[in-house]
Amino acid sequence: MEEVRVVCGRGPAAGMPRLNGPRRRTMAPEIRDPSTSTVTEPEIRDPSTSTRTSPGSTATERLWRPGPFDHHRLDAVAVAQEAMIRGNGIARRLPRGYGVLSDQLRRALLSAYLQTAEGAHRSGADRLARFRGARGEAGEAAAALEGVDGLELAPADEVREVLELLARLCAMLTRLIRPQK
Repeated sequence: MEEVRVVCGRGPAAGMPRLNGPRRRTMAPEIRDPSTSTVTEPEIRDPSTSTRTSPGSTATERLWRPGPFDHHRLDAVAVAQEAMIRGNGIARRLPRGYGVLSDQLRRALLSAYLQTAEGAHRSGADRLARFRGARGEAGEAAAALEGVDGLELAPADEVREVLELLARLCAMLTRLIRPQK
């Protein structure tokens, strides 16, 4: 009798592959669409941009896609994600000796993104506290980027773009924090 492992209620009947013994597939060379039974190549993320491309195609699509969670419906999360991706690119290119600044920038950007997403799933005072925390982290990330710009450690236009995203995020979070009239 063949051994079938079921994880979280999924198994061969749900389109999952059978896993026999210790042998596991570590990388999927193709993606199957169960609704059309077509096989496509996986998307490859270009780390220098916030887009994904399919092999052999010239068209790009935004990284952000709506999904089943509450934070997918909140535009502030998309702005925070874009700021995080672009800010991380700046942090990665900082010269040696600025590791503390790079780490602080990355942490603040990640925290602003995660707290904004978490706030979307909360209600009442807990929701407001998460959005206030996210706004504070966005301000901290902006201060770190202003330091990077003041020390001339990164191109000014790239820093300016991320600062504009963070200003937009702060404005959005401020509106989400204010009571509805």
